[in-house]
Amino acid sequence: MIRVFTCLILFGHIVISTSTTCTANNIQGTCIDTSSCSGKSVPGKCPGAVNIQCCIPTTPSCIANGQNGVCVDTLSCSVKPVPGKCPGAANIQCCISNSDSGSSSDGLCGSYIGAPVSSIAGNDNVMYSVVKIKQEHLTDPSTYSLPPTSSDNTMTTQTACAFDKMASAAKQDGVIITISSGFRTLVRQQYFWNCYQTQSCNNGNLAAKPGTSNHGKGIALDLNTNCGKQTGSKPDCNGSKVYQWLYNNADKYGFTRTVQSEPWHWEFRGIGVSRASFA
Repeated sequence: MIRVFTCLILFGHIVISTSTTCTANNIQGTCIDTSSCSGKSVPGKCPGAVNIQCCIPTTPSCIANGQNGVCVDTLSCSVKPVPGKCPGAANIQCCISNSDSGSSSDGLCGSYIGAPVSSIAGNDNVMYSVVKIKQEHLTDPSTYSLPPTSSDNTMTTQTACAFDKMASAAKQDGVIITISSGFRTLVRQQYFWNCYQTQSCNNGNLAAKPGTSNHGKGIALDLNTNCGKQTGSKPDCNGSKVYQWLYNNADKYGFTRTVQSEPWHWEFRGIGVSRASFA
């Protein structure tokens, strides 16, 4: 078989102007300039200049239609693949299942499958099944190793599964969502309540009485919207890519705002939830 390439001579380098498929690490990709590769560039797999390398996905995982999938050749996908969700060649597409069979028996899914599950007491001393928030999902990754009495670094299994789907979809769109506060023990809620009452810590932010916060039920997350408090009927968050993405997409994954003054506070209420009127 003969391949025909259109070439340009530019400053002594050969630049291939047509894309060519390639295979590296048993993953099919595309021969493109390394500066244009959004995945991993592998040398020695493409003809032409040294900067033309095989671009393959760094992580073959993907999100399409709100479901987790993997980036594979369309011929290897037993269901209808979804284009535009994976880097590399056009035939490398997101293969998702028709059901939520990707969930484990403990309710976890996506990147949280296999994570250790523990029980922590929340509101009214109810025991909740939680997992540690992955370091890449924490606004401050250094808090990962702290105990739950010192940091809100856990999520309930149900919230973790929903958040993982949402964060993965946002990442596909170039938006990184992280968590600054997840599930809260009564000790932690007492700290935030004291800060609110004394206005001496945590910026004096509004906090619920210990035992009444939805953080203590495992459905509330504080996210990295980074656009401050809301003082009017609508937030001043036009400059926050994270907030704008959440505004347009969070309800698809069951998350909505519930506290008007806090654009960072989002709660998992399940698929079909409505967007808040003050969002």
